[in-house]
Amino acid sequence: ADRDHDDTALSAVYTPAMDRPQGRIIELYRDAVPPRAVVEVVTAVRCPRCAAGNGCGAGLLDGEPAPRRVDALLPRDMELHRGDRVWLELAPEDLLQAAMTAYGAPLLTMLLAAGGAYLAGLGDLQSVVATLLGGLVGISMARLRLRRRGCLQRMTPRVAGRDSAATR
Repeated sequence: ADRDHDDTALSAVYTPAMDRPQGRIIELYRDAVPPRAVVEVVTAVRCPRCAAGNGCGAGLLDGEPAPRRVDALLPRDMELHRGDRVWLELAPEDLLQAAMTAYGAPLLTMLLAAGGAYLAGLGDLQSVVATLLGGLVGISMARLRLRRRGCLQRMTPRVAGRDSAATR
């Protein structure tokens, strides 16, 4: 019974609409390595936590729902054309990895720097400067990690399928 309750709670936060945003292919770059497309996605779909104002903050500055252009990797076995309606996906573990890289590394280095400043007996101003420098180190670490080709490809959305009911 507890397992069913946990699954229900998870499905309330993690919905298929959030899982697979839909969009329209604007540009195709088949000769790129790896092949990719620019997909226009309407950002009106929000997770329930975002809609309630309790989300992670990723949509905080969005304002009104508007189309966004997203780079997406193309599967080699799917015939796609400009104007095709497609859906995108990013594996949950890749989304978690992206969040940990972007937010976790700076947070961790800031906490370590603040702890180091405390242990060193620094004053308030020096502790703040050390914490901010720790954040800059964490941001730099995250940027370096994201620049690695394999890492960036894992954290890039993929075209998962074509909406066969939609017409071009």
